Amino acid sequence: MKRMWFVRHGEASHNPFIVQGKKENDAELLKKGRSILDPKLTDTGKQQAQGLRAQLEAEKRTFDVVVTTPMSRALETAHIAFSGIAGGFIVTPEETETAKPELGAPQKGRSLAEIRSELLFTADWDFSPTVEGANWNLRVDDGVGGFVHPQPVEERLETFKIWLRSLPYEKIVVVGHSGVFDKLLGRNMSNCEIISMEI
Repeated sequence: MKRMWFVRHGEASHNPFIVQGKKENDAELLKKGRSILDPKLTDTGKQQAQGLRAQLEAEKRTFDVVVTTPMSRALETAHIAFSGIAGGFIVTPEETETAKPELGAPQKGRSLAEIRSELLFTADWDFSPTVEGANWNLRVDDGVGGFVHPQPVEERLETFKIWLRSLPYEKIVVVGHSGVFDKLLGRNMSNCEIISMEI
């Protein structure tokens, strides 16, 4: 077992539609939220990430590395909250949510070329664990497109935990998604909530 810190990404553009759609049982809101490919942070999401950063700075916290997914909302959260606080960034799709057709486009990401051209702050981040055609594949069978991990999250969680424990760092932060953390940690996390657990 190894103690690590876990952060759910900030609010992204699909979240308000999904939350409201579920609350009101509104199929149109759900459809709208689920049509957004690789959603980015909202202004609220950016403020949440800045709030987390302020908290960490006030506590004089530092970390060796941040592990995040190639989804824009996780990348942006990692950048806003941890740039200058963490020693480096590693990007892996092993902790992305399962891209179920009924959940739509938000569970799908972009190519590495698109990520690097749009999110310039990732220029010196380590993307080596993300391999297009292996664990980051273009999905073309659903009419939406986007990149996904080919395996359901449940099938890769144990391997992901072993990989995390093998990293040569003491203070590791994992920035990710509620649909993974609920299975990995048994917790339903709020946007930009940080918790520490042994895994």
